[in-house]
Amino acid sequence: VVYFSSIQEVKHQDVSEYLEKLPSGSNGKAIQATYLIHFQNWGAQYDRWVTEDLILPITPESLAVKEKLDNQVLASRKRPRTQKKETPKQPSSSSSSSSSVDILDTKYKLKIVLPPTIKLALERDFVNVTLRNLLIRLPRSPTVEKILQQFIEHARVKGGDADGLSEFAAGISTYFDFMLPLQLLYKEERSQYGREGCVHAARTKRQHLLQERDGSHVMYPGYTKWGEAGSPGPIQPSKLYGAEHLLRLFVKLPEYMEHMEQCYLEPISRYCSTFLRYVAEHRAEVFVDVQPYKEADLCDLG
Repeated sequence: VVYFSSIQEVKHQDVSEYLEKLPSGSNGKAIQATYLIHFQNWGAQYDRWVTEDLILPITPESLAVKEKLDNQVLASRKRPRTQKKETPKQPSSSSSSSSSVDILDTKYKLKIVLPPTIKLALERDFVNVTLRNLLIRLPRSPTVEKILQQFIEHARVKGGDADGLSEFAAGISTYFDFMLPLQLLYKEERSQYGREGCVHAARTKRQHLLQERDGSHVMYPGYTKWGEAGSPGPIQPSKLYGAEHLLRLFVKLPEYMEHMEQCYLEPISRYCSTFLRYVAEHRAEVFVDVQPYKEADLCDLG
């Protein structure tokens, strides 16, 4: 969402909390201009510190983007909600049967809390790709595969649950490889993925990695294995993309795992928190290149 701004007078504001969230080594160096954002009619707990690159100038282009996003929000609010049919309650013959119904009706959801630094990284990524026509240079360094490997090595050194975290990292990598082309790319990135996300055979017509069939998208049509040197096929996304796209997965993860039982979701929630905390504390290693973006090609803007 894009908001109109008005400059408010701030008599005193403690910025120490914000400075503590900066990557290690930032204190004493030049700090990028940062602004305190307050949302009118909202409590101070929703105030946000943002860097200058997240503030758009008031231009016809920015106003057009604001109007477009406003219309999308209004349209989503007007969609009729599907009402669940109420089924008549059956009288229970014993207290044990009623307790079992309560257990079945109680649905545990995966809870993932994103640290403030990761929220800021996701916001900046959204602005760069969708509003500024910038794309991540591929292959990204470090890749998702490398980030997860470093995470496991760090867990072993710290004496954490390395075996459980290794299994968690393997699952995250698999989710990422198969969900990236379907739900983790902005529409501005799909053309780039079609060009750079596949090892193409010589003298053969280039195939699209993502096709629409019967109203739904089909991943990697015509391929049965990952592409590598001398073997055409889609490049494994975890070997091509980096932290920016990996963090998008954690926003979607609760939705993907709605069908799982509580006994599985509770440890996954803990592992997610451990990994996200690792990313926030090791930003300098995870986001090695602070300017990983490039101008989008003309074919991407269509």
